Formats: sequence, structure tokens, C-alpha cells
Amino acid sequence: MKISVVCGSRANNQQLLLQFFQMLQNQTFTDFDVNIVCDRKFLESEESDFISFFEKKKLEIINRTNFFSNNNSDFNPNHGWWASYVRNFGIQNVKGEFIQLFDDDNEVAPDFLEKCLKKREEKTMETKTECVILPSLYYRNTNQIQNQWFSCFDYWQSRPVLHLLNWKNEAKIQMFSGNWIFSKASTLRKAKYDEQIARISEDLDYTLSLHEQWIQLWVFDDLKVIHHERDKTRLEQARIWSYSQAKQKARNWFLFTKKHWNKKQLYQFYFCGLPWCLLRLSIKAILFWGKNRFKIIKWLFSWVKEWYKLAHKK
Repeated sequence: MKISVVCGSRANNQQLLLQFFQMLQNQTFTDFDVNIVCDRKFLESEESDFISFFEKKKLEIINRTNFFSNNNSDFNPNHGWWASYVRNFGIQNVKGEFIQLFDDDNEVAPDFLEKCLKKREEKTMETKTECVILPSLYYRNTNQIQNQWFSCFDYWQSRPVLHLLNWKNEAKIQMFSGNWIFSKASTLRKAKYDEQIARISEDLDYTLSLHEQWIQLWVFDDLKVIHHERDKTRLEQARIWSYSQAKQKARNWFLFTKKHWNKKQLYQFYFCGLPWCLLRLSIKAILFWGKNRFKIIKWLFSWVKEWYKLAHKK
């Protein structure tokens, strides 16, 4: 098998997955299989009904589809490690020479896989090193590009720096937020997703880990992924729409920076990044949240004690 498509899914929206299968069925490149990692606990009868729904549609692509679940594999439905565990499981269990990671709410053109394979071959030959191919991400059926390309992580501000969109066809970047990536399977297995880090930070950490192994990340403007993401509030986008989300946001930012900092960055992060991060998120809570705004702010500042504990934890 040339390419293995890997898609993590809650597997609770059959119509969404049906559209995903129909999109893959229309691909001009056909030497690939599909691997759906069902990220929840299935009863055997429930799983049987779920899969038979697609079999009844008589789509050819279903014959090339593997459903991984707690019933037919060693997948742990109670993993509690967010998307990182699901992606690691998919990457480690598929058999294709190349891997294309997708979400189940993605839509691409019929020649997408064909283009990915060609661009990876061209870039690898040009740069004489292994390359990961990344798409341009568009919000639904609009011309709105979602923020996804980052040139570095700014420890002064405790946030990634957006890569300026000043290329004509392509750009070499350091980090990429999102799992819509294409690469040789052996390359993606060199750096596992960190299962202690979540909520956007796991994507940044994974791509930075690839970058640190001299694997180049290239994003292209003619490789488009349409992201049928649901509408989100400003606080949802900032990952602080609740008390627990604010807690996770602060924790994941800290774990990410601790993993990658040096002594200079440590100073920047502690004395500049953390205060600025607290102020920025607090302002967002005041402006865009209602009755829970002060609870979120109080929690954000109380987390300083946890930062101290994490900093001294081996």
C-alpha cells in the first residue's frame, strides 16, 4: 500500500464520515487505504450497526477501510490523552509507505493525494533531506485562511509567531497547528505526539519535534484543505471558554515551553511570557465572557503555584 490515510473520529456522526468517504472515493490517486481510529468506547452491537451503515452505501472505498476500536484492537478508549494518543495509535498501526493525517471534517480536491505525493518527491530531491508536506487550511467554503503557519515560538510573549504569508507557491516553516500533514510513515514515527500536551500545543510540539530532527516542513498554497469547523466564540478559539479549559490552556503552554526552552528562553518565559500570558487571557475573559469571567481570571493567577511545581518536576 502506497498511502495510508489516518483519521481520528469520535465516530458519532455517520453523515459526516459518509461525506469524508465520498471525498476520498473521488481521489485520482487510488493506491491508498483508509484508517478510522474510533476515539470512544464501542459496544460490539453498536459498532456493528455503525459499520454496516457504510457497507449498505456500497461505496468501493469501504473495502479499503479499516476501523480501529476497542473491540478489534488494543486501542484504549479511556486514554484521556486527547488527540495525541489517537494520532500516535494511527501512525503506529497503519501499513502504508506514506501517511496522510486528516480530521473527519476535512474536504479536499480529487487530486489532493496525487499532488501531495508529487510535491513530497520534488521537495525531497531538491532539499536532499526528508520533507513533510502541509496544506493551506481554509475555513469552510470561504477564502478565509485559518492561522496555522508559525515561524518560531516567542518566549517573551508565550505564544507562537505567525509566519508571514508572503510566498508565491510555498514556504518553509518551523511549526504548524493542525494534523493535516503528509509524509513518509517512517518520518512521522521518528517523533511521537506528546501525550501529556494537548489543546493546540500538541500540534506545535509535534511539528517542532520534527523540525528539531532536521526534517523540513513545507506548506503550499495550492494544496487546500477545507475545514468544516463549527462556529466558535472568541473564548472557545482562545481555549478559555470555561474554568477547566483555562486551566488546560495554561498547563499545556507551560509544558510545551518547558520541553523546548534553553536558559535564555527560561528567563524570557518566566519574567515576560507568563505575566503577559496571564494578562492577555484575562483581558479576553473580561471582554468576551459573562458571569464566569472572574472565576477564570482567579484560576489563571492561582495556576502560578502549579507552574512552580511543574518547573521543578523531572
